[in-house]
Amino acid sequence: MKKELILKALKLRDMGFPSGDIAEELNISVKTALYLTLNGEELLKAGETPKEDSEKLDIFLEWDNVRASSRRLRNISKIICDMLSDVEFDGIVGISSGGVPLATLISDELDKNFSIYVPKKHVHTEKEKTTGFIGQNMSSIVGKDVIIVDDVMTSGNSVKETIKYLKGIANPKKVFVVMDKSGIDEIDGVKIEHLFRTGVVDIKK
Repeated sequence: MKKELILKALKLRDMGFPSGDIAEELNISVKTALYLTLNGEELLKAGETPKEDSEKLDIFLEWDNVRASSRRLRNISKIICDMLSDVEFDGIVGISSGGVPLATLISDELDKNFSIYVPKKHVHTEKEKTTGFIGQNMSSIVGKDVIIVDDVMTSGNSVKETIKYLKGIANPKKVFVVMDKSGIDEIDGVKIEHLFRTGVVDIKK
């Protein structure tokens, strides 16, 4: 386990970030984020030796060299635009926060309506029951065929939540993610498309 990853998780924890936000920021699962924030100091003292329990292992995806560059992000968006060539749709919904830059570039490239979905994990409230919401240009997608864009899909929970919400006001046709860690091909009848997909190979067998 990389020392840099542990230190980043601890820093975000100390800044007051909840596990869900840490997971999204570092492109790891919520379980891994929670594990690192609770055990990070011990892992550092132990020389970063990970436990053999497979449930404690996760794949860390870092693509800062791409998402920090508007030119490189635009190149990624053009690939997704090419994959969209056979899809009829009216608008694009970017999942906050990772999917928003890509969705913005794709909507600009294809001249489509653009909106943002803010998942409930980003809604900070004391209420036990809360939901996500459309944060921008909701009227532009009501009753329309839309695609959903995100950068990394780890568990699929945010995508599933977005699909469920949008089905109440629009018609989600497909989901496009840059990196898929979940291995999920479809959620609630909506197909998941990806540029890259991670997998784990058990070399002990």
